[in-house]
Amino acid sequence: MHASFFTARLVALAAIASVVSGQSVLPARCDRNVTVRAGDTCDAISAANSVSTYQLATVNSGVIDSACDNLYIGEIICLGISGQDCNVTHVLQTGDTCFSVATAAGIPLNTLLANNPNVNSNCTNVYPGEVLCTASQIYVN
Repeated sequence: MHASFFTARLVALAAIASVVSGQSVLPARCDRNVTVRAGDTCDAISAANSVSTYQLATVNSGVIDSACDNLYIGEIICLGISGQDCNVTHVLQTGDTCFSVATAAGIPLNTLLANNPNVNSNCTNVYPGEVLCTASQIYVN
């Protein structure tokens, strides 16, 4: 057997062991993290920690499911990766549009959409409570 096979198995076993022991495996270069508390949702964590809903889901892909209904109390999740951590955000309110959010943030609409690739170009798939990155720098490649 190849050494890479054994390395992959060890990494997988370490991940399983950390989940069983209640410890989370944070991604490499995780700049910030938070411990999940009772009643937390992805949007609530995002709003409280100035991280977009998209970034939280992307940074924790494989940990947080698409519905964000598998968080558990005491779980440690990553908020941002070094060099890709947008912490300038806006929590969408009823009546907000991508244009109004971009205008209020003083950024071009294209920058807002680039930093939030989960938002379609017509901005029809956003919802109140969703957290968007409103930084003037583009963080998503």
